[in-house]
Amino acid sequence: MIYPAHILYTDNKKIEIQTVEDHCLQTAYIAAMCLRDIRLDFVAYLAGLVHDMGKFTLAFKVYIEQASAGGTVNPGSVIHTHGAIRLLIESFHHPDGCFSFEDMTAEMLAYVAGAHHGSFDCVDSHHRSGFAHRMEWNENLYREAKSNFSRFCANDTELRRCFALAHSQMMPIYQWINSHADDDDRDVYFYLGMLSRLLLSSVIQGDREDTAAFIQQRQILVPKQNISDLWGALLKNVEKKLASFPTQTPIQKARNIISQKCKEAGVLPCGIYRLYVPTGGGKTLGSLRYALAHAEKYQKSRIIFTSPLLSILEQNAAVIRDFLENDHIILEHHSNVVQEKRESGQLDMRELMIESWDAPIIITTLVQLLDTLFSGKTSCVRRFQALSNSILVIDEVQTVPNRMLTLFNLAMNFLSHVCGATIILCSATQPCFEKAIHPILGEQKQLIPFDQKLWNVFQRTTLLYDGSMRLEQIPNYIQSKLEDTESLLVICNTKHQSSFLYQQLKSESIDCFHLSAAMCVQHRRDALSKIEKALSETKQNHKKVLCISTQIIEAGVDISFGCVIRMVAGMDNAVQAAGRCNRNGEQEGQAPVYLIHCSDEKLNRLPEILAAKTASLQLFSQFQTNPQAFEYSLSSDAAISQYYQNLFGACVEQDYALPDGTTLFDLLSVNDKFANEFYSETRFGLKQAFHTAGQKFQVFSQETTDIIVPYGEGSSLIMDLFSASAQYDLGLQKEILKKAKLYTVSIYQFQKERLERQGGLVSVMDGCLFALHPEYYDMEIGLTPEPGSMQYLEV
Repeated sequence: MIYPAHILYTDNKKIEIQTVEDHCLQTAYIAAMCLRDIRLDFVAYLAGLVHDMGKFTLAFKVYIEQASAGGTVNPGSVIHTHGAIRLLIESFHHPDGCFSFEDMTAEMLAYVAGAHHGSFDCVDSHHRSGFAHRMEWNENLYREAKSNFSRFCANDTELRRCFALAHSQMMPIYQWINSHADDDDRDVYFYLGMLSRLLLSSVIQGDREDTAAFIQQRQILVPKQNISDLWGALLKNVEKKLASFPTQTPIQKARNIISQKCKEAGVLPCGIYRLYVPTGGGKTLGSLRYALAHAEKYQKSRIIFTSPLLSILEQNAAVIRDFLENDHIILEHHSNVVQEKRESGQLDMRELMIESWDAPIIITTLVQLLDTLFSGKTSCVRRFQALSNSILVIDEVQTVPNRMLTLFNLAMNFLSHVCGATIILCSATQPCFEKAIHPILGEQKQLIPFDQKLWNVFQRTTLLYDGSMRLEQIPNYIQSKLEDTESLLVICNTKHQSSFLYQQLKSESIDCFHLSAAMCVQHRRDALSKIEKALSETKQNHKKVLCISTQIIEAGVDISFGCVIRMVAGMDNAVQAAGRCNRNGEQEGQAPVYLIHCSDEKLNRLPEILAAKTASLQLFSQFQTNPQAFEYSLSSDAAISQYYQNLFGACVEQDYALPDGTTLFDLLSVNDKFANEFYSETRFGLKQAFHTAGQKFQVFSQETTDIIVPYGEGSSLIMDLFSASAQYDLGLQKEILKKAKLYTVSIYQFQKERLERQGGLVSVMDGCLFALHPEYYDMEIGLTPEPGSMQYLEV
């Protein structure tokens, strides 16, 4: 009998069948290749081999045949994921409660194999064991599946051989975890949970890639081994292009020296490093040269650049693409346009359209990285394996939310010491992670040493706190400052502020521009091009330039104004804002950057900005009392250090507190909330509430949805998605979505609900995607809550 894993009806009605045997073997192979570089290939292979063992039944055969033929079936009615769990626990787990490392390996493999369609809680909110429940899988189905698995995939002898090899690879990791957890069981179990996620990601990658290859009738894609030749060729290309760069001015010379020092640091051992480069010091190019040199020497599999804001990502991506001149090896991933179902017992085909980070160079956002580490969506878990043996360059690392410092720091430890990743923490205002409750392990040395003489070249601005005023008073204040300069940039904390000020100040006598996250990527790129053109023509046409923006312009945008006004937020924001002023030393002396407190702004939806603003205002008071202690400069190392002390001192909670009194850190470690005195099952070691934690994790306080907007080519892409051919062609869908990345805007849940009520959102591809009605997109400010409205009600 043939046991089908997948069935495909082609255009000519011919049926293509992929057997369970072929699918399990292919999944195991891909999973093993994902983790081969970090010596976890045997573990991944075994988990992938058994993951669909439960499909070896007549019941599933009937189910998949009916479903593929368009028959009426109840999705998920034939459970197949429990079979692998029972097989692994019964074969390799001691039933007498005498717990050993072999038991932990068996549990971890069982969890991974059983969670490939969605994670589950090892102990849930009702104090029940997730393993015990799944061990009760139908006896007849289990015996049938076990017999057929032994016949087609691996008999008992082969299974035990695979387990012995897998366990031998797990032991060094267990030893590392035990020796680096500071006697804190929470750290131990958190690391074990991260290990489970890593293994699960390899199986999901194997399962989804093999399924997509079958559906598209193509060869499977597996990670290439030893691509050091690629890194070497790319580095030579960068060096050749750099040779033509001018080095006449002091700033040009300083940037060249910093870039060269970064390249030389590529020989340093793998680990976690800090990269402190002054604003405007060429951090993007320097980190690229370092990454390529390091990747070539240590045969890294992938280079991943992350940025907190799309504006930074766009600028960094432009620099990287320009120097590498090879778009085929670069994946720019900054949004999840496809809406993935959170609850599903079977494979949701829309998952096959979501980016899996299978390119050599990834350019993505901090949000996508944090989701990859902690979100419960299977598409996010799938990407985790891509971090292994990688170089991870985290730009503006100070933007990691304070409430998740514990999760972030421990994840960095795991990535560095278990996954073989080299991590670069970039910031001109380095936070003191070593003072966190759960710090990053070891000393994070500077990638390049501090050089006061070199750094002094970049002192082009002065930070000045200019007091407090209401929003309605700020337009007059801006006009007064505009009188003394040819160009002025105003950076706001909210879209409401930027929209209000833009409307109040735009006139024909000045070139006035608006920038915010309410505009799609391409819209912002076009606006920045216009701003750059206007700035270059100020002297010719005697017309002043004014830009009202949110923080999206704050970092990573190579643009220079004569003066900057920044609404008070964090001091890292202030320093970054200063980087948009007198950037190339156009003015003699130091140009002013004014920090003003908008007294009536509402930041209740932005608690992180509110906390940062409070810490900054505290610093201003301390500075006024004793400026000498801060070297008479708000941007001095002493001032920035004091700011972070104010911020972290007020931020007692770093474990990602939840409304019910527990924390995400607890759910992902010892899970005291659920595995308390009411929990009776004691034979299992893993107790994490993986599913619950994954559901509750959000980088922002509100969940966001990415929608396609009708700006420029976005309109035609929306029409293409409505076409009949796109409905059934997975390859065409992915191609359209790749182009649509430039035409998306993220909206909060309350905005989505409001737009749906007003008919402003259109569902595409059966709710898989959302597109915005043209009346709700303004060509000056972007997304609007009502047709023709210029008012923003959201922050």
